[in-house]
Amino acid sequence: MRNSRVITLFSVVLLFSFALISCGDDPASANEDPPVLPTFENIEPDLSYFESNQPQQSNSNYSEAYYYGVGLGSIAFTSQAYVSFFSLADSENADFKNGKWVWEYSYSYEGESVSIKLTAEPDGDFINWEMLWSYDDGQGNSITDYSVVTGRIASDGNSGSWTFNTLNPDTNEEEPILISEWSTSGENNLEIETDYYDSGSVVTTYTYTQNDNEFTVFLSDTDEENDITVFWDDEAMTGYYQMGSDTANRYCWDSNFEDVACASVGY
Repeated sequence: MRNSRVITLFSVVLLFSFALISCGDDPASANEDPPVLPTFENIEPDLSYFESNQPQQSNSNYSEAYYYGVGLGSIAFTSQAYVSFFSLADSENADFKNGKWVWEYSYSYEGESVSIKLTAEPDGDFINWEMLWSYDDGQGNSITDYSVVTGRIASDGNSGSWTFNTLNPDTNEEEPILISEWSTSGENNLEIETDYYDSGSVVTTYTYTQNDNEFTVFLSDTDEENDITVFWDDEAMTGYYQMGSDTANRYCWDSNFEDVACASVGY
């Protein structure tokens, strides 16, 4: 699969820190600086509550919630796999071309080569990002301007969206694997909605909300009866998970992560 080969190439590049080959010679605007490269932190849920508290019993209410909650970590795993490609632009100078900031750099390894073009286009109070790859495996297979990541980010960083693409081996066209949108009204107030795709269709939606010390994850399924809600309070250290919309199917734990009646912890 072609894009798997591209990712393999980049893994080798990251491990061995091959030298950058920079392209582009247009002078940047003398009155502007390029935007700061993104890190995707705004679409990564805070799962420190679960990460710091491993389940002691495999069949407890908390252990069930733990596995649903930790599943959200795949968002961070996916985004971090891409952020490395952005961070590589740190050592490059950006040129201002046709209203866009452009970073261009290339790599080669054992006959394979990848050229990357990262663009940031100011658009009012937003910046539109796009990363394009052109790839040649040295054996007659090539890809030109494959759109790997696109994003539309508010200049103040308080809202935005990212689309992460993969290459369909049958059509040789990019299609989304994950689209994530977020908005925040302060350091401890954040909402993220992330759609996971398979063959161009949404298969799962995660909605994550942080309101100070209270956190909620809602996993939406095509069958509403299989929807899952996970709630936790990282000050009280209590929480619950719920199957479907009926609160009769709500299962709670106390600050010792032991099963309790929900009424006893206020849920």
